[in-house]
Amino acid sequence: MEDRPPLDPPPAMSALLECGTLKTWSVIVTILGDLAGAPEAHVPGPVLSALTERMGLRGQAMRVALHRLRRDGWITSSRDGRASRYMLTGHGLALTLSVSDQVYGAAPPAPQGWRIVLAPSGEAMTALDHPDAILIAPRVALLPEGTGPNGAEDVPAPLLAWDVAPGAVPGWLGETLAPPDITHAYARLTRALALAAEVPLPPSPLDRAALRVLALHQWRRLVLRHGPGPEALMGAQWPGAKARSGLTRVMQIIPRPDPCALAESL
Repeated sequence: MEDRPPLDPPPAMSALLECGTLKTWSVIVTILGDLAGAPEAHVPGPVLSALTERMGLRGQAMRVALHRLRRDGWITSSRDGRASRYMLTGHGLALTLSVSDQVYGAAPPAPQGWRIVLAPSGEAMTALDHPDAILIAPRVALLPEGTGPNGAEDVPAPLLAWDVAPGAVPGWLGETLAPPDITHAYARLTRALALAAEVPLPPSPLDRAALRVLALHQWRRLVLRHGPGPEALMGAQWPGAKARSGLTRVMQIIPRPDPCALAESL
């Protein structure tokens, strides 16, 4: 049996832990989405416990989080002998897969052009229900060109759309799309991901898996706070785009492990 994780995490884990407070229920969703993101796939309970322990999450917090996720229809569980195994429900899996490209995929390509969308009121702007829309002000939004088969027909009445070709993103717009706290968080995560990719990998399969999942979770926590539109507009030098590149490198260095193989290492 492996030793319990050290009280002081290694530098890469420590740097990632400092990137943001962990919510146990959200970490569990990240773990199940990454390691069991297919129908009927599951994560053994002891593996789930071992991974969360390595992130400093307490057993009581995990029990409360598991109860909440079951209640909200995110996860289900079954018995495997004396141990439990956990999996996403159909609902939880569908929600996870709906953001998979935004979390794991490459940076969204820059569109050939944009449309500026005007609304008579902030309430009317809610009719622009499109994941790539970038809300600049309550009554003003940008929409990438070619988001549907008929161009402007994708903009419902009473909204008004014009084709535009914006140049360099001005500072005020950058701060609107990515406030300083988000930009600083991405920059910090980029540094932590670079460290995770440079230091020698832990010899323990569970320690490596915990490093992968923690890196993924800290990225997921940030990137799902906004749609893909801002990244397409801000370009490759934006800290969010650099963090995506860093995450991709860590995912390549630490491939997705088999949860059952992790259970055998306990």
